[in-house]
Amino acid sequence: MRAVRIHEDLSLRVDETDDLTPKPGEVVVRIHAAGVCGTDLHILDGMIKPDAYPMTLGHEAAGLVDAVGEGVSLEVGTPVAIYNKIFCGRCEQCLKGRTNICDNEPEQLGFNRDGGDAEYVVVPEQNAAPVPDGVDLATASVLTCAGMTAMHATKLSSLQLGDTAVVDGIGGVGIIVVQAAAHAGARVIAVGDSEDKLDLARAHGASDGVLVDTPESYETVAERVRKLTDGRGADVFFELVGTTQTMNAGIRSLAKGGRFVSTGYTDQQLEIHPIEFILSETSFVSTVAATRLDLQDALTLASVGALMVPIAGRYPIEGIGDALDALRKRAVLGRQVLDIAG
Repeated sequence: MRAVRIHEDLSLRVDETDDLTPKPGEVVVRIHAAGVCGTDLHILDGMIKPDAYPMTLGHEAAGLVDAVGEGVSLEVGTPVAIYNKIFCGRCEQCLKGRTNICDNEPEQLGFNRDGGDAEYVVVPEQNAAPVPDGVDLATASVLTCAGMTAMHATKLSSLQLGDTAVVDGIGGVGIIVVQAAAHAGARVIAVGDSEDKLDLARAHGASDGVLVDTPESYETVAERVRKLTDGRGADVFFELVGTTQTMNAGIRSLAKGGRFVSTGYTDQQLEIHPIEFILSETSFVSTVAATRLDLQDALTLASVGALMVPIAGRYPIEGIGDALDALRKRAVLGRQVLDIAG
């Protein structure tokens, strides 16, 4: 089978690899669509390192069950979205529903285990979430990262009806955070680096936009957010860009008692005095990926039209380099997918 493989020299190639056979409790999924995520760039840049090279890239995938191991109840042909965090289901964290931080199975597809940018992938049955009617496989693939991450971040933010939420970074995750926050009953202010991205955010539930078309623009974000909120500030600031400057701007945009929600990976430091949290009783909330239930919730909302995934581009598996180049140039309005089968 063909698979997009990253090698130790950080080169990326479409290689021929061995066919897959499921073990007891596993399913082999024929991948129809695989999302292209900004985190893939961190792996290509060496910031996130697999346990061993080469590794198949990709942590957003959906397709049809192709083969099943002993003891599996899913039927061949079932459309499924792949939950990318491997979890045991037995530890303290899993029993609390926090499958994303399982104590016993610290593996993740496309991070330290072969991922979904391939014609086939093998996963435990519990990682194959049935896709409901009305959700196409391209949408389902994006929901396995951007969608469930947005759900998880919104839940952890304790967002309430009538709150003001700022979403900083209108990319593949950010555009779904906009929708999740609006669906929760918040007024949403989008922060983006182009008018096109702000227009996209408005079309998906944002009521206002703040343009940051230069790095220096972030110096005035807090002021502009307060102007839009009559001096009060935001109840929640979803930070998806990950620079020291953007994080500081977010914290200083908060109303008293507000929550700063850090989502995604960064190699930059947060440099701020604790007093900026203490005097206003604001909170720092961290998130990583999402739970298996978050994925199911994202699929359910998509099936009733409450979450929409803007597909910005579709590529064959050999077009992975072009998709990643567009992502690096920050020229993508929504999410890109690889059309691998079907």
